[in-house]
This record gives sequence, C-alpha cells and structure tokens, in this order.
Amino acid sequence: MEIKKPKVGKKIFKILTGVVVGGAIGSILGLTLAPKKGKETRQYLRDKSLEMFLEGKAHFKDEKKVGFFKRLLIKALTPKKK
Repeated sequence: MEIKKPKVGKKIFKILTGVVVGGAIGSILGLTLAPKKGKETRQYLRDKSLEMFLEGKAHFKDEKKVGFFKRLLIKALTPKKK
C-alpha cells in the first residue's frame, strides 16, 4: 500500500495565494478605514516611501543603480498634474 504525499508545489502555491489575497484585502481595508483623508494618506505614503528609499540607498554599492532606482521612484511618487 502506497501513501500519497501532497505535492509541495501545490502547498506553496496555496500559501502564496493566501498571502497575496490577504495582503490585498488588508491594504484595502487599511486605506478605507484610515483616520486621515485620502489625499493626506497618499502624501504620507509618498513621503514615507521616499524616506525609506533614501535610508536604504546606503546599502547599494553601485551608484549607477541607485540613480536609476531613485529616478524611477521619484517619478512614481510624484503626483500627476491635472
């Protein structure tokens, strides 16, 4: 009699799916139930993201990579003009 073992790939896929779905739901609820207005929350997230990026910049050794990522991040975090 042979014992069937569940495939590891399926378990990992289920766990990752749960993490992604849970993270998405948590993010949506967190932003929806936030105590500040949406505009203030987005500005806070932009400021905090840029602050964290600049702190992490010291961990990069190649300055060319830092410049590329910094430009990319600043472009992504800059509010678009209407």
